[in-house]
Amino acid sequence: MHLLSSGAASAAPMPPHCLLPPAHSHCRALVVVAGGGRDLDWSPIRVATALRHATDGRLVQLLLHGNARGADRAIDAAGLRLGWPVEAIPAQWARYGPAAGPVRNGQMLRRASEEAAAYGRITPTGVLVVAFPGRLGTASLLQQARRLQGRLPLPVEVLDLGEA
Repeated sequence: MHLLSSGAASAAPMPPHCLLPPAHSHCRALVVVAGGGRDLDWSPIRVATALRHATDGRLVQLLLHGNARGADRAIDAAGLRLGWPVEAIPAQWARYGPAAGPVRNGQMLRRASEEAAAYGRITPTGVLVVAFPGRLGTASLLQQARRLQGRLPLPVEVLDLGEA
């Protein structure tokens, strides 16, 4: 049995401690972008627990990650364990050189916002960015995600687990 099912997620009332701001607490679905450091040694079970807590029982339409070793691999395994659709968007190092990580982060955020907008025609959908502990690449993802907040016609929430 999956930890989330579309029927249960859409029928369940929204918990009061929803991650999204009160103006957007009507969101019943999420597109999640998650990332973290290559040295993160959390097990997929620990990552799945953190993701499940972060999404607060809402339906996850898609989980995006960067397909690097460490956090991204654990995020992939966790998403599959949770029964969520998972998509990897790897950095194109040969094409972009040192800028490949930030370029990839922007691609993931654009993909997430496009998917959330498409799903939003059916059910209120937002974007949740979950950052596991990491360094420069994770900081780039957080910075780009925070710049999107308030600039898109859909809610974007940022959760930095590296601060915990």
